[in-house]
Amino acid sequence: MSTQSLSQSELLQQVKAQSAAFDRTIRQRDWTESVVAAAVSVFFGWLAWHDPSTLVTAGALLVVAGSALIFGRLRYARTRFAAPPVNEPVRQRLQRERAKVDAQIRLLSSVLWWYIAPLLAGLLLMTVGDNGWSVFTVVYGTVVIAGAAAIYVMNQRAVERDLRPRRETLTQLLNQVDSSADTQNDETGIAKRGDAIGG
Repeated sequence: MSTQSLSQSELLQQVKAQSAAFDRTIRQRDWTESVVAAAVSVFFGWLAWHDPSTLVTAGALLVVAGSALIFGRLRYARTRFAAPPVNEPVRQRLQRERAKVDAQIRLLSSVLWWYIAPLLAGLLLMTVGDNGWSVFTVVYGTVVIAGAAAIYVMNQRAVERDLRPRRETLTQLLNQVDSSADTQNDETGIAKRGDAIGG
């Protein structure tokens, strides 16, 4: 997309359309994650209440706390930005959209501590509580850690494949808008000086 072939109003409409699609994707992802987090909280909360093992209870409560953290982090990253004004200028809208992308980049880049670590620690703690340091615990732990690593890699790829290119596009558009505004200001200044000389 280039501002050189679009008017300000046309560019703004394209930015709004792309923003709506981006917001819809994030909202669908967060809704899915929130439903899963709620189901996980109910199940592991039940385990924490009924299992007599202290380690299992502690692990289950850690999973529940991790699920709550996931819900909170996703919601904050999505809702921290107020709805844009109806007549928001294109430059401010581009800045707003880039800030939203930055928030998602920070969210996925830090997925290790707020998403993976609490759930992983809780599951491993529960496994040790149920089975001790057995062969099953080692095998299960290895599988869980491998799954956690896959989740981490998947999120970092999403950052590099989807979010950073989107941010770069928005930055380029911002630069083009600024360049266009500077050109218009220069032309206006030249015209005014010409009027003064001609007068």
